[in-house]
Amino acid sequence: MIRTLATLVLLFTAQSASAADGIKTWSEPVADSAISWSIVEATIDAPASMVWGIVSSCNDYQRTMPSIAKARELSREGDPSSSFTTVCEVTADLPFPMSDLTSVSKAVHTVEADKRYVRRWQMMRGDYEFNEGSWTVAATSPTQTLATYRIRVRPKMPVPDSMLGSFQAATLPKIIAHLRSRVREMRAAPSTAASVAP
Repeated sequence: MIRTLATLVLLFTAQSASAADGIKTWSEPVADSAISWSIVEATIDAPASMVWGIVSSCNDYQRTMPSIAKARELSREGDPSSSFTTVCEVTADLPFPMSDLTSVSKAVHTVEADKRYVRRWQMMRGDYEFNEGSWTVAATSPTQTLATYRIRVRPKMPVPDSMLGSFQAATLPKIIAHLRSRVREMRAAPSTAASVAP
């Protein structure tokens, strides 16, 4: 446990100064629980449909999200133009000496094309006591999007709740950084550059 705590302290120290470039983070308390919601929000210079294509595809999370060792979509039902449900298995890549954490979650997606998109998930089984959250993607203009990510998670490992919350909050800006990086990659690709150019 001491080595686990030391690793989290080092990671928190290294990442706590990473919030910048219009990235806002905050927490919201939950009644009768020591684990609050951790939230990050930022503007992405891309159409909402493009951002939604990234955050709604769990098959690509190893490439588009930070600290993901592997991810795959197990099932999908519904209409992708309005409402659909997926089941995804995602493994979080944690640094030594901690073990990676795997969860299988059900995610409900709601779509208002080119306006507002929401992905809301809850763990079905896995290496956590609970793991739940959401992505909200809202168009603020034809070429800009407000992306909001919320998460509340408690792994099955001996870590104090206060440190877990601080660590989670410190990692949130990396999620936005990865999202912006993926948008830049897609803009640079010949197949997408013409369709997303402002």
